[in-house]
Amino acid sequence: ERTTLPEGPNRTLLIHGPVEFKRGWRRQKRHLFLFSDLLLVSNSKYRKTFKIKDKIPLNTMWMTDCDDTNAKRSLVLGWPTVNFTATFSSSEQKEQWRSSLRRYIDLAKEKDHPKSIPLKIFTEDIENCACPISLTVTNSDTTNDIIDKSLPMLGITSKSDYQLWVSSGKKEAPFPLIGHEHPYGIIMSHLQATALLPHRLRGSISPSTLQEPFLLEQPFPEMGGPFVLKPRHPLRSQQQKNAGQKTGEKKWLVVNWAFRRNPGTCQDNVCRALPSPEPGKLFGVSLKDVCPSDDLPTPLRDMLFFLNQKGPLTEGIFRISASVRACGALKQKLNSGEKVNWEDEPVLVVASVLKDFFRNIQESVFSSGLYYQWLTVIDEGNEEEKITGIQRLLDQLPKANVVLLRYLFGALYNIEQHSASNQMTAYNLSVCIAPSILWSSTSCSPGLENELTKKISLVQFVIKNCLNIFGKDI
Repeated sequence: ERTTLPEGPNRTLLIHGPVEFKRGWRRQKRHLFLFSDLLLVSNSKYRKTFKIKDKIPLNTMWMTDCDDTNAKRSLVLGWPTVNFTATFSSSEQKEQWRSSLRRYIDLAKEKDHPKSIPLKIFTEDIENCACPISLTVTNSDTTNDIIDKSLPMLGITSKSDYQLWVSSGKKEAPFPLIGHEHPYGIIMSHLQATALLPHRLRGSISPSTLQEPFLLEQPFPEMGGPFVLKPRHPLRSQQQKNAGQKTGEKKWLVVNWAFRRNPGTCQDNVCRALPSPEPGKLFGVSLKDVCPSDDLPTPLRDMLFFLNQKGPLTEGIFRISASVRACGALKQKLNSGEKVNWEDEPVLVVASVLKDFFRNIQESVFSSGLYYQWLTVIDEGNEEEKITGIQRLLDQLPKANVVLLRYLFGALYNIEQHSASNQMTAYNLSVCIAPSILWSSTSCSPGLENELTKKISLVQFVIKNCLNIFGKDI
């Protein structure tokens, strides 16, 4: 067996073995090599050769326990700025890896110099907090530790209601940190990897090069920031205020434009018969056949993962029409089982094909048999009662339907969180997606307009309350 070992006379291979990495909905077979100061991640063995995918200095890594169903064999491993669920072949191997990683990560962090640096944190949707705050963080501080330090400076005591967000680059949308990451490692890795350090100082970071004026004056998007502290669930009044400021009358114009742009894409779908293509591997068949084990097939999971990743950065996602020819070509690939190179597919095309997939699910993903119950649940009392009613209806759906809805609304929630740049608020998303995922088995009904309004309100509510309905680990 061959692999390219890292340079350096003092490196010792401590342990190696196979692992499955899961990030979002994508699973990858990998092989790990642990050295005294470095973790190598390679592809799984092919013709006795390993190809190195990542080289991660141990002092930039973080690790925590996994709380899912595979917790006995899994760990959460991460480095700037990703997290993976790493699943090993046995609980014994997992414990061996956890023990070794913990020991050598701690040893590597002992060599960090300096061990603390200044950090600037901006705030968003927090009342009376217009200015950023500055504090000192150590190389062992987790995201949760930093939130604990920040909130008293803002006069806030409830840490569970707040999250720290970060952007990994100027062109990347910000995303929330889970809590176990080390922001020190995020900053230092970006300092080393970018041109922020003067050329003469690279490779020789010292306390004098990392004084507060140097770090705090840097443009944060180039440093792996900005770090932004904001509520997990912004106050309803603040949301309404922001919605009014951003949209006003424009909100109504967006809705009308979405309906008028392509007659038959939204309103007409409720009344006209759904298309019935030749049944294949994905389109026009029941979810039971698409998901025989109640888990999503790889092509569908990849499509949702792609939209979850690219959708937040795409203005007008789900609203802007895509090329009919390109959509047909992608649909044919998916339906025939042909492998798709997602990086070559336009985001708007993938979004349109996903809507088409949902339109062709037999009886709809929400189940047409529960159609009128879905319409009335939005009229139930307060927010908590609505959530309880929605969860009660979800319990009546087949498991495959719930799994698919969980993935879909996870992606929609992520897109809505970046509506300031992509212009797709929960309301705009619901206008475009609701007719594709919920319909009655009857062709039409007298209260069509009222039903459409309720469908939009339901989907909008589920997007906004996604974490409370499906769980915060969605």
